[in-house]
Parts: sequence; structure tokens; C-alpha cells
Amino acid sequence: MGAEGKKSKDNARERLLEAGLDVFGRFGYEQATTRRITRQAGVNIAAIPYYFGGKQGLYGEVVSYVIGAIVSHLESTIQEIDLQKAAGPPNASQALALLLNLLAVIIEFMIGSPQAQRFARIILREQLDPSDAYDIIFKRLMSPVLDTLAGLIAAATQTPLSDASKLRALALMGQIMAFRFARETVVRALHAEGYSAKETETIRQIILEQTEAAILGIKK
Repeated sequence: MGAEGKKSKDNARERLLEAGLDVFGRFGYEQATTRRITRQAGVNIAAIPYYFGGKQGLYGEVVSYVIGAIVSHLESTIQEIDLQKAAGPPNASQALALLLNLLAVIIEFMIGSPQAQRFARIILREQLDPSDAYDIIFKRLMSPVLDTLAGLIAAATQTPLSDASKLRALALMGQIMAFRFARETVVRALHAEGYSAKETETIRQIILEQTEAAILGIKK
């Protein structure tokens, strides 16, 4: 196959992924028809079985694409945390600094990224009505991020790592995701843009302030 033919095939596959991300996110798996997806992608309806084996295969690839993008954004920060932990257990103040930095990176992507709203739709639908694809979300994103957060929370509060540590990690993540899932409420209540760089920075400061206060309160 020539270079132009390969480029055209790759382009068609990418357009299907982009269309699938949008259509699955807006309508859910059951209501997202292959006709709607291929029409939005500008390709023949036979392209879905050709590239992905069918609608389910396309959906799995869309979920993998979403999670891959998020993991890629967080990867270097989590690796840095792992390296510091490997050099020796962090003390309470070091663990708090690492925790706040990781949360700041998550906020930057999940609140400030142009893709965040589209990604959040897929994740929220899977949380409310999980399919087999949720395994991808849990194994590649949720589980490792929660483990990292829980470990830092335990170290920062000088408490044993436990289920309570993971519940606290989920509570911290909830602070962030509330701004994504309740975006329209924020826009209307605060006459916000939802979200400009300035708005994202304000949200970041508030979440990190609340997190630090909570951690120091638990430590006492």
C-alpha cells in the first residue's frame, strides 16, 4: 500500500474514534447508532466492522483512547512519586507536597483541558452504568491513581494505609470531578465561562487549600 493509501486509512480510523468519542458520550452506547457515528466521521458504514470489528470494538477503542490520554498526562507525575518513595518513605510534609502536586496535575487536565468534557461524559456513563469496558478504566486509571493517592494520604496524615485511606482518596477526587460533572451549575451560578484559565486556577487553589486543611486536620 502506498503512503497516501495508508494515510487515508489511518485518517478514517481516527475520524471514527473522534466521532465515537462524541456520539457515545452524548447518547450512550445503546443510543449511539453506527449510522450516526459513520455519518459524523464522514466514512462508509462498513468502516466500523472493517477497522474495529463492530460497534462494541469501536466503543472499547474509544474508552482506551480516553484513558490512554489521561494516563499519559499523569504518568510522569506518578513516576516521580514512585521514584521518591523508592528512595525512602516520605515524611508527612513531603507526602503532603507530593499529594498536592498530583491533585494539581489532575485538576489541570480534568478541569482545564479542552478535551475534559468529552472524556468525562464517557467516564461518568461507565460509572453509572458500567460495561465490560469499565475494566479498562479501573485497571489503567482508577486503581493506580487511587492507590497512589491513598498511599500519600496515609503518609501525610501519619495513619496506617487502610480502606479509609482509599475513601479519603475518593473524597479528594470527588472535589475535582464535582466541577466537571456540575459544570453547568457553576456556569450559571457564578456566570462563569466553564472553564477559562483563570477559573481553572481559582478552582485549583480552592481544592488544594481544602485538601491541605483536611489533611492537617486528620493529622491532629
